[in-house]
Amino acid sequence: MPCDNLKSKIANILSRSGSIRSKVWTCVLIALVGYFIATLSSFYSNSRHATRLTHLQKIEMPLALLSDQSLQAYKDQIEKYENAFLTGEAEQAIQGNRLSGHIVEYFEKMQEMATNDQVFDQEKYAIAKLLDNYNEFSDLASEVYLSTQAIETSIDLQKKIQVLGSMQTDILNDLRHLAQHFTKKVEDELQEQRRSAQINTLFLGVLFVVVLVTAILISHCFASQQLIEPLAKIQTMVKLFAKGEEIYRPQLGSDKDEISNLAFSFWEMTQDLKDSMVSRDYVDSIIKNMSGCLMVLTPGLQLSKINTKTSFLLDRSEDQLLGLKVTELVCDDMLSLFQDKAIKLLHRGEDVTNLEICLTKRDGSKIPVLFSGSVMRNSDNVIIALICVTNDITERKKTEQVLRKNEIERALAQSASLARIGELTSSIAHEMRNPLSSIKMTIKTIAQELGTTNPTFHELATIAQDQSKRLETMLNDLLSYGKPLTPKVERTTFHELLTETFIAVAPEKEDKSVSVEITDNLKEIPLKVDKELMIRALSNLALNAIQWSPARSTIYIASRLISIVGSPDQAIIEVRDSGPGLDSKKSHRLFQPFMTTRPGGTGLGLANVRKIVEYHGGTVSGCNYGSGGALFTITIPIVSPHLSLS
Repeated sequence: MPCDNLKSKIANILSRSGSIRSKVWTCVLIALVGYFIATLSSFYSNSRHATRLTHLQKIEMPLALLSDQSLQAYKDQIEKYENAFLTGEAEQAIQGNRLSGHIVEYFEKMQEMATNDQVFDQEKYAIAKLLDNYNEFSDLASEVYLSTQAIETSIDLQKKIQVLGSMQTDILNDLRHLAQHFTKKVEDELQEQRRSAQINTLFLGVLFVVVLVTAILISHCFASQQLIEPLAKIQTMVKLFAKGEEIYRPQLGSDKDEISNLAFSFWEMTQDLKDSMVSRDYVDSIIKNMSGCLMVLTPGLQLSKINTKTSFLLDRSEDQLLGLKVTELVCDDMLSLFQDKAIKLLHRGEDVTNLEICLTKRDGSKIPVLFSGSVMRNSDNVIIALICVTNDITERKKTEQVLRKNEIERALAQSASLARIGELTSSIAHEMRNPLSSIKMTIKTIAQELGTTNPTFHELATIAQDQSKRLETMLNDLLSYGKPLTPKVERTTFHELLTETFIAVAPEKEDKSVSVEITDNLKEIPLKVDKELMIRALSNLALNAIQWSPARSTIYIASRLISIVGSPDQAIIEVRDSGPGLDSKKSHRLFQPFMTTRPGGTGLGLANVRKIVEYHGGTVSGCNYGSGGALFTITIPIVSPHLSLS
């Protein structure tokens, strides 16, 4: 029963009569409701994700950091106590005692954070127990290690030393386990967030498709019932009237239903024509004063009859138009389309409906119109005339331009929002570079002081230097990725871009003795792009191909032009390596930031490529080539719709 009631309500809504404007707005409202549902779902999903990330940032990560700091401080304290025990220097023991306050402070902070979150009830008791054990150890250690001079002569102190060693080992193990526990908890949470984000993305994608399909089906059902079917009935009435057949009386709708009223008015007109003798002059008067543009053509396409609206639209008198071929009024760039989609169909006796073309006025200006036509036959079924109607759609075109402008403004607003995010990323990266530089200099100084006297520490210093360089490379890529793009569009060619690209990657190319095979089908076709950004994108792809290709192998670079009817010409640029190819399990994350499978890679190179290409209104994709290796393809318009020459 509830399902039947719902169907009944929907049927009542769809069957309501109203104005054409209200019916169009109903279709728009259906689409907006679907968009609102998808937006709310996305907002709810993102809010939940943000809440979990906030908990990770404020509780779990600080706990992991504090546990690591307490472990390190405790190791430092043990080291100082052991030095005091070995050397007998009381100063070392005093320094170790001073660390007790810091360690206790770390424990108290961890205990406070764990107490405020019910998730860490078990860890809270473990921290409290560890704190008690440490206080007991600290009291005993401060007593024993300050009396190192008397240990050899005091049996009591020697027993305390044994107890102290056991406590020291237990606390160290507990601290290690606690630090490992919190670190694993953070890693597990991050992994869970990653899985959750993937599920959310899939869910939102499916939801969007479902909402879109539902909105399209409902809109189609509504439009068919309220607009298309009534108009089709009117068209049938016109055809029946043209053939002299009987037209049945249509149902009269409400005062606001223009389509029903139009059908009823047409029926009334046919009845009046049947009941009266209409002269040729009277018919001509009706034709000339029609609100639409009517053109009656001979089979040879000459204008034999027009109405006043046609003369006004084309800014020519009736005498100037009659006898002209209709093809002389069609814009040159639309003439081929008009011949194929209108004239050929009319000569075959088929109807033409709402073909969008442009007509020319006397001054050469263009007028966008919708062209419709049908044939008139005599009793022998021979075509004697072509009845054509055109409707001026200049205002509709202006409305479409306004809508496109609004869409561009929304895109610019989104770009501005992304730019602010990029500025924040760049700021963070800049702040990280200063301490990183200090770390590099310190490690370098330590390595120089140690020399090769201590191989173990020398090796550790070398590892630290290498990791610092890798981190610096990652920060540079992060700066490049987060930096807002400022267009400097200029004319260039693919050859010029390729020349600058190979200058940038020359050292890596020479190191691996890699050769390059180029197939340039763009030749000297001008490209309107930001030259520096495109060189950066091509350099990233070329460098990637060199790094993955074996030594003394070949990489392949090709370009070509494709043309699509109704769209700008597209430039295709392909970069192929001779390496092992892409991992199929990770190919869908190929252009995500920090996604890399190459040892030492930062995972920002391909992300920067996609950012630059999409900024030029293009796309970039990657796949495995049939005969081996990876193939990356860039598609950009010859003239980008988002950029203009400065």
